[in-house]
Amino acid sequence: MKETQLYEPIKDYLLKNGYNVQAEVKNCDIACIFENKLIIIEMKKSFNLKLLYQAMDRKAFADKVFVAINRPKNFRKKEVKHMLKILENMDIGLITVALDSPLKTVEIVLEPQDKPLKRKTRRRTTVLNEIERRNLNTNIGGSTKKENILTAYREQVIFLACALNKIEKGSPSNIKKQFNIQNASYILQNNHYGYFDRIERGVYTLSKKGKDMLKSGQFKEAIKYYTKEVEKLV
Repeated sequence: MKETQLYEPIKDYLLKNGYNVQAEVKNCDIACIFENKLIIIEMKKSFNLKLLYQAMDRKAFADKVFVAINRPKNFRKKEVKHMLKILENMDIGLITVALDSPLKTVEIVLEPQDKPLKRKTRRRTTVLNEIERRNLNTNIGGSTKKENILTAYREQVIFLACALNKIEKGSPSNIKKQFNIQNASYILQNNHYGYFDRIERGVYTLSKKGKDMLKSGQFKEAIKYYTKEVEKLV
């Protein structure tokens, strides 16, 4: 069993109940918005000290924090009772997923208290901005392959690559104006992934690496989405 197996049932449950859900947001397995509250969920196959540390860390900036684990076979066991007592005392919620069942039933076993945060932190703002700026929801919570995470920044990079693939070359100012990519200048000059080449002063085109990325299947949903967005604006 992998942590990632917990994600899809939890995601489906949250979406059905009106949550705005994103996976792998600034090192959080799941970050979601519900009734203007920021909720963080950290997943592990079973309850352990590392999971507890992660949950305590997230409490510094989230309105509610849950841990999610595979459903224990027996809630009457002493270890399970101790776990529930620890989480209750620390005001951390518990979500279980019945991975041994074909239905993969999700249950909120413990609900944290609804207490307002004492102060809003920069970290909270960063997480909220990341959720707001994403247009796609293709990440899998609990993934260990961080290079496959589709961040808001990577979405914009792919958007820009799709734009240059269509118009062949352009300046940051023209790309920003035509496609409304506000940080086009920063993306092109920084060139973090190596997808762009400067062919003359202030003019950029796709690099071979950028063309290969668009042909690959790694971010196919994003490439398909932003290719359509480009077609609308050309």
